[in-house]
Amino acid sequence: MEKESKLLEEFQAELFPVLRFRVNFALLLAAFMLPALAWIDYLFYPEHFRTFLVYRLITAAIALLLFILNQKSADLFTSRAIAIIGFYVIGLCILSMIKEVNGFGTPYYAGLLLLFIAFLTFIPFDFKNHLIHTVILYLLYLMVVFYSGSGGFTNLFLVNNIYLVSSLGVLLVASYFNYRKRFEEFVARKGLKAAEEKLKEYARRLEDSVEESESKYATVVNNAREGIIVVKDSAVVFWNPEAERLFNCSGVSSLERVNFLELMPDDRAEIIQKVCSGPVEGEENCVLDTLEIECGADDKKWLEVMAVPVIWKSEPAGLFFIRDVTAKRILEHELIQAQKMEAIGTLASGVAHDLNNIFQIIAGYVQMSLEAYNNPAKIKYFLGQIEKVVERASLVTRQLLVFSRKEEGKKEIIDVNEQIVSLSRLLQRLIPKMIRIDLRLSADAGSILADPIQLEQVLMNLALNARDAMPEGGELVIATNRIKSDWGLISMAGQEDSKDNGKDFLRIQVSDTGTGMPPEVRERIFDPFFTTKDDGRGTGLGLAIVYGIVKRHGGWITCESEPGKGTVFSVFFPACTEDEERVDHVMVSRDYGVSSSETILLVDDEEQIRDIGKNMLEKVGFNVILASSGEEALQIFSREPDAINLVLLDLNMPGMGGFRCLEKLKEQRPDIKVIICTGYLDEETISKIQQLDVEDFVHKPFRFSEILPIIRARLSD
Repeated sequence: MEKESKLLEEFQAELFPVLRFRVNFALLLAAFMLPALAWIDYLFYPEHFRTFLVYRLITAAIALLLFILNQKSADLFTSRAIAIIGFYVIGLCILSMIKEVNGFGTPYYAGLLLLFIAFLTFIPFDFKNHLIHTVILYLLYLMVVFYSGSGGFTNLFLVNNIYLVSSLGVLLVASYFNYRKRFEEFVARKGLKAAEEKLKEYARRLEDSVEESESKYATVVNNAREGIIVVKDSAVVFWNPEAERLFNCSGVSSLERVNFLELMPDDRAEIIQKVCSGPVEGEENCVLDTLEIECGADDKKWLEVMAVPVIWKSEPAGLFFIRDVTAKRILEHELIQAQKMEAIGTLASGVAHDLNNIFQIIAGYVQMSLEAYNNPAKIKYFLGQIEKVVERASLVTRQLLVFSRKEEGKKEIIDVNEQIVSLSRLLQRLIPKMIRIDLRLSADAGSILADPIQLEQVLMNLALNARDAMPEGGELVIATNRIKSDWGLISMAGQEDSKDNGKDFLRIQVSDTGTGMPPEVRERIFDPFFTTKDDGRGTGLGLAIVYGIVKRHGGWITCESEPGKGTVFSVFFPACTEDEERVDHVMVSRDYGVSSSETILLVDDEEQIRDIGKNMLEKVGFNVILASSGEEALQIFSREPDAINLVLLDLNMPGMGGFRCLEKLKEQRPDIKVIICTGYLDEETISKIQQLDVEDFVHKPFRFSEILPIIRARLSD
């Protein structure tokens, strides 16, 4: 802005002499022409001749006075003011004569038009000044006509004004482009002058330092730690000592015999030839990336190569800068491996701790079940506890799969308040009694579309983090409410490019009165493997998993915390509309009916899973055929393909695997109904399976009550 302002000041300074000259000329012309044209008054209006002569002489005298003042003006502002005053003085003179003769159909109408033409074309004003003063004088003209009693809107008046307004429009456009062209020419001259000055300075410096530069450049190139090579027509025409060392070619006597393409990987030949074809306007430097190159029989190096098209001895060539980054590459690889091992160790210790606790609980309940063989009630209770612990074990694997993004989860309409109330019962057992749990749930919070297991992970992680932050006790508050997002909220959450402005969101706030966090810790809390807990007490995955779950559900999470003042986590999920909740209610209430005659092929490599599946399915009346691999499943299916109504298929099996088996099944019978039962699925595999017309996926571990409705729904299609 400052540069543009300065440029405008320079332009006006250059324009000042032109403006003063033209204003002087216009004023002198007016001072001469006004009295000289008095014969028009005598010819058309002899009764007003004396009066109009007085008008003309006074106006001419004022024009001469303004001419004298303009001669002494020293700046653009003064000359511009004089020009405007002269414009209005002459205009008022003409308007006075129009008023005296009570009409617009007079020769003075032409005089007014000539004044406008002279002002807009001869006086070099900017568009704004031209427009303002032209409009003002034109409005004065209309006032004079209307108040002079000349008859109002007659045909002649309309014709004259249409002509006048059209002329003024054309003149204003012409004045705008004239002024703009003058300014652009000024800017171009300034730029050209500056470029010429720079070019002259550069030429002078270049000329003064040619001999010195040649010596310096030779020293720099020959002692550079980078290899420098010039290639023309694929042949090396120059290289410095470092390049010779990098390629073990110090003994080569004739550079022309070295083909640069033979030194580089084959997949880089095309881009090297393009570079060597010479500079192309608009083309930038080309980086060939870090390449693994064989520099001798047993010598492999990692070289970082950058290429620049140049002209070498008047012919196109390529200039290549080559740096040996082998040591750096090895160090980076070792560092990455060390970080991976550290992360795996941290993760393994946390997972092992959780699973060992789970296995201990299962083993204890199994032992007590065996001892209570004659007490069915106790056995049922113990089995129920084992089932709950198995759910905890599945939660651990789900955490790992969610974190690695192998599993997206099954979304459904969830009443968040009900989920929190249900979870609070578990939290009462996990959180010490010296921490008070306060639920502040808004009645209008509503529902969200989410995976219930993953939502429970979010709430559980945040609640347990709050527990760990209050070792001496305190208050844990879980609150919900429904809000409408605005740009302020979205900006505060770092979602400036979001399209969620104005949408309804359900906000879950988990706050504590604990120790709080300093800014440097708060900035890293969502980083994987970052933890402030002691060794063995945390993996650093909890909040990273929470962040990933929330993002994949189309929401965001924020954290507010200060040392000694507690912490507040705010989680925002897109709220469901009433239509979505109504559709979900209809789907939940659907009755699939009971089937007892269909045949199901269960394919899984785990014997216990096959045994459990067979017993559960036969219990409700299905015929079940078992297969331990994809190969066995195909053999069974090929014998009686029409006798099998549905296939329950695991994907991760030895041999041909589940996906290949699915392809073969579909080849034999495209309409066969298949449900995929697996431990995890990535997005690419899901996409491939869906292309085979398979839409049902069940994640292990699952309850029989979860898969039975899916089986019945598929068989009823």
